[in-house]
Amino acid sequence: MAKDFKLKQVGSTFRTRMAEKASATVIEAGDLVALDTNLIVKAGAASTKLAYAINAGADGETSIEVTEGNDFTLTGTGDGVWSEDYRGDLAGISGTTDLLVDVTGASTNVIRLGVAEDAGVVDSTADIEFKIVLPIFE
Repeated sequence: MAKDFKLKQVGSTFRTRMAEKASATVIEAGDLVALDTNLIVKAGAASTKLAYAINAGADGETSIEVTEGNDFTLTGTGDGVWSEDYRGDLAGISGTTDLLVDVTGASTNVIRLGVAEDAGVVDSTADIEFKIVLPIFE
């Protein structure tokens, strides 16, 4: 299955850590993750802090490599088409199985949409750039 999100760029202080995951939870490489009762689970629209899963975590596994901090940018598919007006806006994620960049009305404001010239293509949902603004691990 294709990754929901992809690393676009990493900064000089990019780092990861191993974190404890809910053993019955399947997390794919490229998923955004959140904490639920102090365990890593796949993120959802209501998630208030995020990290990016570097590698997959299968059913029965109890640890997974995730990002620490936010010295990186990601790209993902939007739930609506990109508009130049979205540059720098706070946003969230939507969906449950396949997660999307919520450009059309997020309430959690856990990500910031990109400001670079190539942050998105007008009238396209593909490759919308964003940065996590509320990371699980600082």
